[in-house]
Amino acid sequence: MPSSAVGRGVPALRYRRALARAAVRAAAAGLPVVPGAWWSTAERRFECDVAGCTRTGPHPVVPAAYGGLGAIAGEGLAAHAIRHPAAVTARWRRAPYAVLVPTGETCDVVDVPASTGRTLALRLDARSELGPVIAAGARWFFLTAPGGRLPAWGGDTLVHGLGSWIMLPPSLGPGGEPAGWLVRPGRTGWYLPTRDAVLRELDGPAVPSQRRYDEALRPA
Repeated sequence: MPSSAVGRGVPALRYRRALARAAVRAAAAGLPVVPGAWWSTAERRFECDVAGCTRTGPHPVVPAAYGGLGAIAGEGLAAHAIRHPAAVTARWRRAPYAVLVPTGETCDVVDVPASTGRTLALRLDARSELGPVIAAGARWFFLTAPGGRLPAWGGDTLVHGLGSWIMLPPSLGPGGEPAGWLVRPGRTGWYLPTRDAVLRELDGPAVPSQRRYDEALRPA
């Protein structure tokens, strides 16, 4: 394990195994999986094993991306995802990678403040339209089926679609705070409501996420 990874000893080993299990389960469920930079408790920043990478925030770990932005950014992050559980297992042996899933292909994500998320979850559950939900920091992330073209309105709700990504539990976010499942996929059988069904229950408009795949290439 990299020396700057989260902690040392048995707890760190257990956490690394938990990350690998989460990545394998996601791949087995049909989600494209991408290794992400991990939070370093020693350096108080995100680190990765790509030579020359200067990013300090969360980002995908895709070595090929550093060879030529134009072609790869056009293909999208999903083109560089790992899809077979055995290949995922092998990759996660290298480092305590965060578990990232590119959005826009197998799922989109509606990203809202926690205060909005509580109300939204109740409304969706009442309509039997509640899918998996992740909490990370002060945000809730509602997984949905892919919805195509992203909405273009203002507001504090973000929509992650093609060109963006999300972090799956138990990956650590900024500050070392773990993402966690509020509604586990097992509870819903990986049911994904339509993106429009989720957005209809919001009181305000939404905007496309500005997080793009090519951010991994920019200095922090």
